[in-house]
Amino acid sequence: MSTPPMRCGKCGGEMNHQADKLVHPVTAAEVAAMTPALDGVIEAVFACPACGWIDARRADEPPALGR
Repeated sequence: MSTPPMRCGKCGGEMNHQADKLVHPVTAAEVAAMTPALDGVIEAVFACPACGWIDARRADEPPALGR
C-alpha cells in the first residue's frame, strides 16, 4: 500500500512515512471501516526530517497540508 505524503504541521516540510500501526477504532465510522482480519484500523506514522515533529493519521484519511 502506498502512503500519500504528509506536510509537517510545525514547519511545513514534507514528512517521511515511518510506520503503519494497528489501533483500536474509537468512532462508529472507524468500527464500520475496520479491517476485520486485523481487528482494528491502520494508522500511518510520519516524522519530519527538518524539525523532528512526529504526527499520525488514519491510513484512509486524505493527506494533511499542515494541521
